[in-house]
Amino acid sequence: MNRIGLFGGTFDPVHYGHLRTVDAARMELNLDRVLMLPNPRPPHKLREPLTPYEHRKAMLELALQEFPALELSNVEEFAEGPAYTTDTVRRVIAALPKGEHELWLIVGADALIELPHWKDPEALFRDAKVAVLPRMGFDFKRVNPAYLSRVCVLHSPEIPISATDIRKRLREGIDVKGMLADAVLDYIRNHWLYQ
Repeated sequence: MNRIGLFGGTFDPVHYGHLRTVDAARMELNLDRVLMLPNPRPPHKLREPLTPYEHRKAMLELALQEFPALELSNVEEFAEGPAYTTDTVRRVIAALPKGEHELWLIVGADALIELPHWKDPEALFRDAKVAVLPRMGFDFKRVNPAYLSRVCVLHSPEIPISATDIRKRLREGIDVKGMLADAVLDYIRNHWLYQ
């Protein structure tokens, strides 16, 4: 049976906080691979300006060269409208080759708070197992007990890097070395992103 993780995000830009944490989750869950799912238009960020999808996808592709067990998936690239997680999981299932698969959706702890407001959260639990990345200072008592009892809370280390901080640093000319792959930083500079 193939054990496959799914990790989505805007990746604006992708950084080591994403990659190292997800790779640690892959090892903890004994997954064969993790599909990284760049989200063209997240429903919760419809009013926020985002770097064009093509750039975010290209940066992710460059970053994944350092993480061979993490793979780019473009199942969301041509999806119509906002990319809801439930729909994404179903698209992944439809795109997988025939055979036995165990899917693990990997989400951040803060997503558990919003889960009751997601599109058809029950479908997520039917289609995949859910693993949760811890967040420093996150109080799991804030989570609906009906959901908390159905997830696997991981022990992956939290890496305090955020895309928001990276974008701010780049705008202000502050060094971001070590926060993201050199190839991604070169791409950002070559395409004048986040200036």
